[in-house]
Amino acid sequence: MKRKLLLAVTMCATVAALVAGCGDSGKTGGGNSVSKDDKIRRPLPPPEYADKTNPTPDAAEEGKKLFANHCVTCHGPNADGDSPTGKALTPPASNLTDAKLQDAVKDDYLYWHIAEGGKALGYNGMTPFKDTLKEDQIWQVIAYIRSIKK
Repeated sequence: MKRKLLLAVTMCATVAALVAGCGDSGKTGGGNSVSKDDKIRRPLPPPEYADKTNPTPDAAEEGKKLFANHCVTCHGPNADGDSPTGKALTPPASNLTDAKLQDAVKDDYLYWHIAEGGKALGYNGMTPFKDTLKEDQIWQVIAYIRSIKK
């Protein structure tokens, strides 16, 4: 039991160190780390979120309405992070239309980040939505985000 606890503490400390090391890479915001090959790197979601996939990938229209009600203040009307509030955050709000950013993350990461907010990645800028949106609503927002990739 002690060995499992020590392993869990060590893993948490490692993840915390990795998250703390993820800095902002400009406009995309949200704790990006850009490697030498110019690819955005993000930490993996914890086991309780790992490998979740969107059961409503065709729900972009519903997601767009939810995005307008809950996300526009920071991510802007074009979801590009170009809002006064989003720019004032540390790190700034992500440009959710960015193909590099979208290609760097799976649905499980997006779900985790939306549900748990910025605290999941070691910052306070993004509100957690797990108590505001139902699970299917979070998936609808993800469907919308995926539909606006440029």
